[in-house]
Amino acid sequence: MKNMVKRLFSHKTIERFKKKNTLLGIKNKTTYLDDLSLYLLVIITTLVISIILCYHRFYLIIVLPVASALIFEYLYYDLRLAKRKALLNKQALFFFQILSLTLESGNNLKGAIELTTSSVSNELSDEFKKALSDIKMGSTMNESLLDLEKRIPSEVISNIILNLTESSVYGSDMIKSLNTQIDYLNNKLILSVREQINKMPIKISIVSVLLFIPIILLIILSPLIIELIGM
Repeated sequence: MKNMVKRLFSHKTIERFKKKNTLLGIKNKTTYLDDLSLYLLVIITTLVISIILCYHRFYLIIVLPVASALIFEYLYYDLRLAKRKALLNKQALFFFQILSLTLESGNNLKGAIELTTSSVSNELSDEFKKALSDIKMGSTMNESLLDLEKRIPSEVISNIILNLTESSVYGSDMIKSLNTQIDYLNNKLILSVREQINKMPIKISIVSVLLFIPIILLIILSPLIIELIGM
């Protein structure tokens, strides 16, 4: 099945699935080939159903499998990655603040990451623990951080990791660069909270409309309903 998948899909599609699978992080238990196999199964199943039920509408036989493929990728990857991105962004502020403090206390980058991951328990910390594990297995610090960056769907966190890598290589002020990124992340989170607060009146209005319109209609139509029941 996996060999067939490699032959059926284009290199571009395979690379896209491979990248998204990696971005799901170390807790993801499937490979990109498993995901492509499931993707192919969904397309084939939809195609068969379309042929059986819509044989007289040729355009549906083409449209439905394509639509199912797009929906599958959105639900299976994009939606999960969006949730993971939001979660990691929330965890990042505290994690990198602790990392900055450990760096300021005189630790090198590896030692600072070890202390931070031992103090902070969340998904982002687990990703950094995996980077430390890669170092123990023979990878360099830069290689492990670059691999870590590939597992992170957040652009902000990816930039922080890349800045840490560059600072480690070129010897620039790592703490100053990290604190700048922390300030940016903090401002981004504040703007996100404000945006959610600004949307609340709209959401409340929609919920109110959905709740009260049926009640109002029931009150208006109740005399007619009672009259019809009486008849």
